[in-house]
Amino acid sequence: MSARTIYNYLEKMQRAYILHTCKKYNITGKAALDTSDKFYATDTGIRTLNTNTISYEDTFFLENIIHNELLIQGFTVFTGKTFKGEIDFVAIKDNKKCFIQVSYLMTTESTIKREFGAYDKITDASPKYVLSLDRINMSHNGIEHLNIVDFLMHKT
Repeated sequence: MSARTIYNYLEKMQRAYILHTCKKYNITGKAALDTSDKFYATDTGIRTLNTNTISYEDTFFLENIIHNELLIQGFTVFTGKTFKGEIDFVAIKDNKKCFIQVSYLMTTESTIKREFGAYDKITDASPKYVLSLDRINMSHNGIEHLNIVDFLMHKT
């Protein structure tokens, strides 16, 4: 199957409101990029069609849920592009911006370092968050850690 055919299908799925497109945002240049987009399912149940299982350990599944919640809350949502990496989401509402990283659980030092370290090169003073299913607050260095369930229930 050609790339063009795949993009035609993705475009039709987007027009049918089956998928949402998430454009990339150049954090340094502070502008949307025209490079490859990420796609998120409007209904996360669609992801179970082929496997008939849901893996909550799948960080991309949790990203999809957070992406949809941000849209519901009225944010314009992008994937953040840094010089050498990526931030899961740059969310903008009422000319205010925040950065969001999503992780299943942060049970190892390397996971904690990866999620919080994603912000190391970002000098923008906008709020920075790491969302996970952990109940222990791991906020540090000005980066706020939030529990995903609490975030979804608007308890934060």
